[in-house]
Amino acid sequence: MSFRKKIPAIALGIMSLATPLAAAGTSVAAPTAAPAPVEDATLTDSEGKPSGALSAKAAPQTEKVFSTGEISGKKFSSIGLSWKKESPVDSRLTAEARVHQNGAWESWKQIPLELNEDVAEEAKRAGAPALYTDNADGVEVRFTSPGGALPQDLRLSLINPVQNATGSTPRRQPRSAPAGELNVKLRKDWGADESLADPGYKIQPSIKAAIVHHTVTGNNSYTQEQVPQIINGMYEHLIKDLGYGDIPYHFIVDRFGGVWEGRKGSIEMQPGTAIPGILGGHAAGFNTNTFGVATLGNFEPNNSEGGEDTGPDPKPSEAMMKSLADVLAWKGKQYQLNPEGTTQLVSAGGGGTNPHPKGTMLDVPTISSHRDVNVTACPGGKLYEMLPSLRDQVAERMG
Repeated sequence: MSFRKKIPAIALGIMSLATPLAAAGTSVAAPTAAPAPVEDATLTDSEGKPSGALSAKAAPQTEKVFSTGEISGKKFSSIGLSWKKESPVDSRLTAEARVHQNGAWESWKQIPLELNEDVAEEAKRAGAPALYTDNADGVEVRFTSPGGALPQDLRLSLINPVQNATGSTPRRQPRSAPAGELNVKLRKDWGADESLADPGYKIQPSIKAAIVHHTVTGNNSYTQEQVPQIINGMYEHLIKDLGYGDIPYHFIVDRFGGVWEGRKGSIEMQPGTAIPGILGGHAAGFNTNTFGVATLGNFEPNNSEGGEDTGPDPKPSEAMMKSLADVLAWKGKQYQLNPEGTTQLVSAGGGGTNPHPKGTMLDVPTISSHRDVNVTACPGGKLYEMLPSLRDQVAERMG
């Protein structure tokens, strides 16, 4: 891709490493001493020059490769990259990571440097989506830059969220969906630490459209048991590293058909109530009057969005599409949306992946995708192809 997204972040240090960061190209032996606490791993300075853990490696004259070397430490479930929000990012720059797990180094995976969520109102730093690593205990990250340019104040975070079932909102009853009961799992079900998120709700007056996303979290073959950990890793990365006030999506749907509450207040929001709408952070310049539903996975063919190799046909599962239709019909009926119609949204500007200047009136499908309003591949080519059928399913459910 020839563009990069700009997103917020407050850099954080989330874990302790077993040994100091290695110089590029060197290996780290099995740890023999007590872990040395290391917070954020700084990779470049304020001018984008390699700093701290990052060093240049030998490479063809046509490109430059920079590597952290092998880093060993305590277990972590996701890794995150963040950099100065105003920093230019060369469109030709690529990032890859490999992790150490179960006593062996796994194959390299691409880290997407385009973040599929961009909201200038919340952003404090720019960054990439959290890449899920399961229970890894080592990592090496390398960057390939034809021109030798790297983002300014580039940082690596190793994320290991703790399941936190306390301090969350009380359990609510499942809400009625047109096809029966829609069981929406609550924030405490994926372990949200409510002390991290902004207090209160971000209220907006109404909802005119739904926007469908994919998360690009690096693993389409996750297990049902891993889902809470993946969502929680996204949450901590988006808040601690990227500076969001909360997870940007209203709902998240996994490949097993599970529907998860994202941003606080999304279940309760309904016209004519004290919470007529919740302002999300899922689409640059078009968060007002929309709600966002994210599918957990990467549905762009041939791995062009990063993570594991998606192959030529990474279609969402039937269970995922059914639940996606259910949640869209549930909220669509509440807001009296026409799932096969169009609506008009007004751009709030903000730049980044939003090419529409502030005040631009944009006609979009009532059930849109992220790429309909921003310059992005989201929600992936295969899911995008399925949107016409999805709209039909939502209309059928809504009667």
